[in-house]
Amino acid sequence: MKIRKYLIAGLAAGAAMMALSGCGSKAEIEMTDYVSVDFSGLDGEGKAEVHFDASAMEMDIYEQLSDEKKDPTAEEIEETLEDIGKLVEFENTITCELDKTEGLEIGDEVTVTISYDKDGAKDCDLKIKGETEKTFEVEGLKERVELDPFDSKVFNTDEGIELSFSGRDPFGRISVENHLPSGDPLSKVKYSVDKEENIKNGDAITVTASLTDDLEKEGYVLKEDTAVITAGNMDRYISNELKPGMWQQIQPYCDQELTDELDGVFFIMDGQDSYRFTQHDVLSFEGITYGPEAYLATSRMKENREEYNLLIVPYYIHATLPGGIRLGDNETAMGYAIVKNVIETKTGEIDTNTISVTLPDYSYTSLEQADSECLSEIRVNYDLVTVTLQ
Repeated sequence: MKIRKYLIAGLAAGAAMMALSGCGSKAEIEMTDYVSVDFSGLDGEGKAEVHFDASAMEMDIYEQLSDEKKDPTAEEIEETLEDIGKLVEFENTITCELDKTEGLEIGDEVTVTISYDKDGAKDCDLKIKGETEKTFEVEGLKERVELDPFDSKVFNTDEGIELSFSGRDPFGRISVENHLPSGDPLSKVKYSVDKEENIKNGDAITVTASLTDDLEKEGYVLKEDTAVITAGNMDRYISNELKPGMWQQIQPYCDQELTDELDGVFFIMDGQDSYRFTQHDVLSFEGITYGPEAYLATSRMKENREEYNLLIVPYYIHATLPGGIRLGDNETAMGYAIVKNVIETKTGEIDTNTISVTLPDYSYTSLEQADSECLSEIRVNYDLVTVTLQ
């Protein structure tokens, strides 16, 4: 219950100009005259709040009991202040209780029951007449207006509620932008997602819609408040397989790196012995082969995305070199080419703009030594899976 009172301070300030109860008469008031009920909310979910207008009651009492004097005595002023104090005490005993305050519909009735201190009323020379209950009919509630925040005509569209994914799987991001004109109630609906980043293609993202306070006050309700969408349309770091044709897109970059190496100075390690060669030392060159299997390595340190994944490809240089450094009939040296940032685009192709190829300082005369020298440190920070080059 809210009690509105503004007059008491004015009465006290003007005590020098008036005397209350000066004629020994009583004021008559009816408590229900000062009760009102405010209704708010939606039809069916309405709320009621009762108010008691103490200022109006004070004015009625003042008009019945006041006796204005130009020159009141000090005794009359003192009596007036005492009467005002009693009235304040009486007002503090007034309570108003509603029999129902929530879940209201238009046309319902609510009853206010008023309680007060009867002895306090006598002290103020007040005669309380009439009833202490009053019934009000519920009115003024807002009718429900249903909004569909996930209407396919606007939701997840470029011109309406646009959901867009960016970045690369598994570090994708989602953004939600509302492009609807300001006159459309849906333009004021708030959208949020349960996951904003570190998103992978295929992840289920829950989108939640909520109303602003303004929309709720206008009677709008949501048909649904959540929807689930599937993340997609993002480039991705490849982590467990090479699809057919992908190696063919990558191989030219490995060929180029190895060819550049062989055109300059290259080193071969055989056990503890190392050898230095230039292209002029090659007696014959039969070519380079790869695989047939390779490793895909995925970093365990998610924050380092510059080298998040690696394709580790065994290479074999087939050549004849001086000094009899050979393995079998053709294989002269081997090692691992490291292809960094192997990314599949939305169209299923390799993003050749992101990959880079590095070679070890040495090639080796056995794959076991190449593995030990080249991959031991990588295995500390990466998870490796075997893939077939196809």
